[in-house]
Amino acid sequence: MRRGYRQLISVAVFTLAIAIGGWIYHGPSPRGIDAPPDVPSAARMRQSLQLLLGQPALQHSAGTVEGDAYLRRLEVTLKSAVRFQAEATVWRIEIPFDLEHQDWHPNDRLGLLPENTILKNLLVTIPGTVPHLRPILLVTHHDSCPWGPGAGDASSAVVALVEYAGILGQNPPRRTTHFLFTDGEEFGLLGAHALYDHQALPIEDPAFVLNFDARGTTGGIPMFETHDNNAAWVTAIIDDLAKPKITTSLAVMVYRTLPNATDFDVFGQKFGWPGFNFATIGGAHHYHTPHDIPENLSDRTLQHMGDHVASVHQAIDRLTKEQIDALRRQTTLTPRNAIFFDLFGLKVITLDATSQISLAIFAFALTWLPILKQGYKIPFQAMFRFVGTGMLPIIACAILGIIANVTLKLTPYHQLRYTPVDLFAGLLTIGLAVATSILILERMIPKLMPCDNSHELCDSVWMMSSLLALMAAVLVPAGAYLLVLPAFVASLGRTFTGRPSIGAWGGWLTTATLVGPLLVLLVQAIGPWNQPVYAILAALLSIQMAATWHHPTVVAK
Repeated sequence: MRRGYRQLISVAVFTLAIAIGGWIYHGPSPRGIDAPPDVPSAARMRQSLQLLLGQPALQHSAGTVEGDAYLRRLEVTLKSAVRFQAEATVWRIEIPFDLEHQDWHPNDRLGLLPENTILKNLLVTIPGTVPHLRPILLVTHHDSCPWGPGAGDASSAVVALVEYAGILGQNPPRRTTHFLFTDGEEFGLLGAHALYDHQALPIEDPAFVLNFDARGTTGGIPMFETHDNNAAWVTAIIDDLAKPKITTSLAVMVYRTLPNATDFDVFGQKFGWPGFNFATIGGAHHYHTPHDIPENLSDRTLQHMGDHVASVHQAIDRLTKEQIDALRRQTTLTPRNAIFFDLFGLKVITLDATSQISLAIFAFALTWLPILKQGYKIPFQAMFRFVGTGMLPIIACAILGIIANVTLKLTPYHQLRYTPVDLFAGLLTIGLAVATSILILERMIPKLMPCDNSHELCDSVWMMSSLLALMAAVLVPAGAYLLVLPAFVASLGRTFTGRPSIGAWGGWLTTATLVGPLLVLLVQAIGPWNQPVYAILAALLSIQMAATWHHPTVVAK
């Protein structure tokens, strides 16, 4: 096959992976008003949303008249939803905000909180049919920020919990289930902190906590945060996320390094309860603005929120007392974090750190040993030339990313944290960076690496990749799978076929499958002002891609 065709196919594979990821990750088809009463319906949730927010939709932040009106409407709606359960309760937990006697998440919004605010948390309890089992806690916040109606943040989660409360009101769960709607989250997680600091939450050690929030209004909803030492629980229920199953342990690792916080921080860290955290990330330009209104909230997003609530709750509710006890013992006795990721939202794959390191060692050995048998000098010389060659597209793409940032600064969006073109701009930068890298590599590789009669480039790419995979497996296991699995597949392909080109194609197909959809999430998650990051990532991917087209056709000896 000619090199031009190989280039076209390798780029097409990468583009297709991004396109499939973008399509699947925009959320499930919404159910209509006539959906069965035992499954969540986006149409019914939208009706609840309109009822709660009113016409026109107004902000309903903590300590305001509008916030009190929203809470009263929420109480009435919840009482109606659980009316068939005689023992179900809906009641407020009111705590005056007091700086001296409670904590808060540091931010600059505390000064906007009205004086003498009373934090009004709302707790709904639906008794289970097996009362002695540990309960399940479902959480979101009912307040909005002071400058927006909060249709997405977090009324989308509120109506998802209301919808599911109505389902459980007619089909009671095995485990007692609590629905908690906290107040003052937008001012610093105030309601959740108050519940802990005043020991005001009448729930004893729940089996699991599911927290739902939003930083946007469109797209599917990732599960992006877990409690620490999550391996036991992740292995048990992670594949019960609603489709599309959007999640990765890399997001968990990255989020823990950020100053951001949700109510889940309080329940996971202060209370010490296990759980998962979900949030919308698409349409972030509506986040915390007057445009966070029902008209800008996607039905697919509502449907996915409701599906997550139902699917994961039901998975936990099915677990027996013995299974829950075993998970808790495993978390305590063998504390470790799982590596996990989804495959195009269809299935979640889990690994443990030991298995990942074993795969990395295996890939490293299968890649390096056959090459080193040819002698130490030639492979290392080739790899050093490869490193020098690879720096050129990286530098060029970094400059390209800076230019993209400057260009965005010249648009009307220059003062926004997120823009309506975040995804388009990020993917455009990635596409231009790939094209730039290909042009540079096409010119430089033949001069520095005579690939027409050797496998120098292919060997160098996968020697370096397997080395980086091994280092990542030890140092950053949560995201190392992005390097380990492609290196492992490439090493198997080379070993069993004797053709480095087959290994290169196998490795690249694996990389595209794992990284393509993840780029869709990354661009939405970190916003428009990181174009150099996207461009450099594209350059690194292009270097690995080049191994699929720069190789001879002879069989390796």
